[in-house]
Amino acid sequence: MPRLFERLLVVTSFASTLWTLTQSRQITGKTHLVLQALASFQGYRGLFPSHESIASRSGCSVRTVIRALEAAYRLGIVTRTRQRQRVSGRVCNGVNRYRLIIKPLEQARAAAVHYTQQLREALSRRKQAFLSKCQNDSEPHIQSNFFNTEPLSGAGMSHNDLIRWCESIGYRGST
Repeated sequence: MPRLFERLLVVTSFASTLWTLTQSRQITGKTHLVLQALASFQGYRGLFPSHESIASRSGCSVRTVIRALEAAYRLGIVTRTRQRQRVSGRVCNGVNRYRLIIKPLEQARAAAVHYTQQLREALSRRKQAFLSKCQNDSEPHIQSNFFNTEPLSGAGMSHNDLIRWCESIGYRGST
C-alpha cells in the first residue's frame, strides 16, 4: 500500500508542476496533454510507453509527442533511459524508460545532463562537417585543437545559469 501512495503522490505532484509550467507559458497546452498522458502510464514496474501509445492517449500526433518530450527533457521534468536489446544477433533500440522528476534540484541536474548531451552531439556534428570539408579541399588544413577539449560533466551549468534556471521554474530556495 505505501508504494501505491508514493506513485499517486508522484503523479499528483507532477500534475501540479505541469499546471505551473502551463500557466507560466513555459510549455504549450498540447505539451501539457502529452505529459499528462505520459504520467498516466505510471505503473508498478515503471514508465515505458511507446510514442504511439502516448499519442493515442493524448489525442496528438507522434511528432507532437516527440516535441513535447524534448521540451520536458530541456526543462528537466522527465528523464529518458534508452534501452538496447539483442534481436537475432543484432543490437537494436528497445523501449525508452521514463522517469518523472519533481524535486527542483533533481530537475536542474536532469536539465544540465540533457543540455550537455545536446552540446556533445552538436560538437560531434560540427567536427564531422569540419573534417569532411578538410578532406574535400585540395589544400591541407591543420586540425584545430577545439574538438579535443575535455568533455563537460552533467553538472556543467555555471552558477549563474543554474540560478537563472531555478528562477525560471519558480524555485525559491527550499529543497
